[in-house]
Amino acid sequence: MFVQMLLTMITFGIYLPWAVVKIRKFFCDHLTLDGKKFDFNGEGGELFSYAFVHILLTMVTCYIYLPWAMVKIEKYFYEKTTYDGKPFEFTGEGGKLFSVLFVNYFLSMITCGIYYAWAMVNIMKYYVENSKLDNIAFEFKADGKEYFSLFFVQMLLTMVTCGIYAPWAIVKIEKYLYSKTGYNGRSFNFSGEGGALLSLILKGVALSGITCGIYYFWFINDLIRFFADNSSIN
Repeated sequence: MFVQMLLTMITFGIYLPWAVVKIRKFFCDHLTLDGKKFDFNGEGGELFSYAFVHILLTMVTCYIYLPWAMVKIEKYFYEKTTYDGKPFEFTGEGGKLFSVLFVNYFLSMITCGIYYAWAMVNIMKYYVENSKLDNIAFEFKADGKEYFSLFFVQMLLTMVTCGIYAPWAIVKIEKYLYSKTGYNGRSFNFSGEGGALLSLILKGVALSGITCGIYYFWFINDLIRFFADNSSIN
């Protein structure tokens, strides 16, 4: 990751698509679910050409084209990612995403953020239910009211404890979202614990500080491993 970041900085961001591809390949190569492997077969040059066109169109249209660009790039990553040799598919459309984002962010603004929980559920629902594997769509059954209650309590406890409770809040929210996500009649499960995440964060922050940031890459890897190792499908 350090090399990819360095090359991206040296080339003033031009190398970013190649960096993204290499990092995604690295994590997919080390990721399994139910004993079956993930794979990513995208190419840096291919992603550069693809992203360049859509970023340009986004800028030319003063960001109005952004939802369409997001969908196109999402489709690329899905098609290039496989699980047990089968490619993922994203069936979302730019116009629908534009409507979802516009309506939900507008309602969040006029309610001074109260609608935020419902907005997040609606946006996640759009992405999850437009995701397919082996021509079978994923399911998302989270409820805005439930998510609001959970999110409010967890954020309140985090604030009251000056941030100490944050790892437990993150774990509880993850457990809820995982339990509401399913595929082919099976639901996902997250078994992580707040205490374990807190220990991981304390260790990562301390060692990153002592090593002047050098340990940061191991810290990120440990966080990804924590979430991956505690994820399963029932």
